[in-house]
Amino acid sequence: MEAISFDQIGRTRRLEVITLLSSMGVFMDGYALSIFSTAYLYLRESFLGEVILVSLGASSIYMGMFAGSLILGRLSDSLGRKKLYTYDLLLTAIFLALSGFSRSFATFFIFQFLAGIGIGADYPISSSIQAEFSPRRTRGRYLVFNIFSWTIGSLVFYAVSIPLVILGGHTAWRLMYVTAAAVPILVIVGRRSLPESPYWLIKKGRKQDAEKVVEAFAQEAGIGEARPPSVEEGKTSLSSLRKYIPLLIFTSVSWFAYDVSSYGVWNYTPALFSGTGSSYLVTVLATMLEEIPVVAGTLICLYSVDRVGRRKLETIGFGLAGASLVLFSVLSFHMAFPFAIMFAAFAMMHFFHNIGPTNITYLYPVEIFPTRIRATAMGISTAASRIGAILGVFAFPLLLQYLNLSFGLIFFAAFEFLGLVVTIILAPETKNRSLA
Repeated sequence: MEAISFDQIGRTRRLEVITLLSSMGVFMDGYALSIFSTAYLYLRESFLGEVILVSLGASSIYMGMFAGSLILGRLSDSLGRKKLYTYDLLLTAIFLALSGFSRSFATFFIFQFLAGIGIGADYPISSSIQAEFSPRRTRGRYLVFNIFSWTIGSLVFYAVSIPLVILGGHTAWRLMYVTAAAVPILVIVGRRSLPESPYWLIKKGRKQDAEKVVEAFAQEAGIGEARPPSVEEGKTSLSSLRKYIPLLIFTSVSWFAYDVSSYGVWNYTPALFSGTGSSYLVTVLATMLEEIPVVAGTLICLYSVDRVGRRKLETIGFGLAGASLVLFSVLSFHMAFPFAIMFAAFAMMHFFHNIGPTNITYLYPVEIFPTRIRATAMGISTAASRIGAILGVFAFPLLLQYLNLSFGLIFFAAFEFLGLVVTIILAPETKNRSLA
């Protein structure tokens, strides 16, 4: 019987452990980034009293993620996935905890920036590991679950924040940041036992080490024999990205466009809801209810991503999210913008996002690019997305201050249509494609 390829080995316990530990970096992203959306309710009364400081404070962690994804993603192609993957979240744990002890805008900005470096590094590394260990036919589902962990992290934070607010009062925001340090420490312990990616081992000429990893997976799956993956030859260098520039433009611009509207809205959702006169509990519950369309859209994506394909889902998601934002913006010009309409506008956007771009913009870079530059390209794409996040969270308070929410929705809709256009023109289909 002929040996099957590594990417044809099905589900195993080892794969489930890798999926869980890979997802925890994205979980931390959802948990840590949701803290500011709630902490802002308190910080706006202290050292974030001016709108420009709100924009800078909200952007600081994304600036760190930009640096971390760009620099450490590149290093993981050269030094290996596991070395950086094991300890990148240690930075996050340390500086999230220190953020809770900030006494000024300057210290808060610096600590958030440094915490972001660890989260940013984890995006290209953990996604590359997830893609390289996942079966070809179901790889899309595993990667979608990976990014769905952001939502799980956000929900866990909001659940934790309620007793913290009840017990901590005006110091609750400090406790929120301190609690965020616990998860990365647990993840670090778990990741130390994980194997190195056989794709990266083959690329480095360590065939015997790759064969041992593949053999362990094959034995657990009850398969007699499996062969290591084939990997495209070439250098791990920035110059080798030249032939992939159109694809790099696609992954970077589409993810950038998605993050402008997604993070721009999400970062200030609790503040907007609290501005309607709601109590903290009602504000948090309303924010958590916004996750219902997120879960619904994700379930559709999980079912469809390995059946329908990536390109169609991203196109549908961008197009309908943009259309819904325009619709609610037009409605708001002719009536007051009450809580219900605001909630519906955000809910529709989240639903269509999670059918497509929320998940697919994360999935595309690790499927398109070869092993030798996979994390580098994912790092560049992630860095571009963080620029989008910075633009969204920086611009939205200014739009609200000097214009109104209706213009804010039009602003975000423009980026949805940018993502739609670049997807239609440049996106390939990667369903059931072997990694190179």
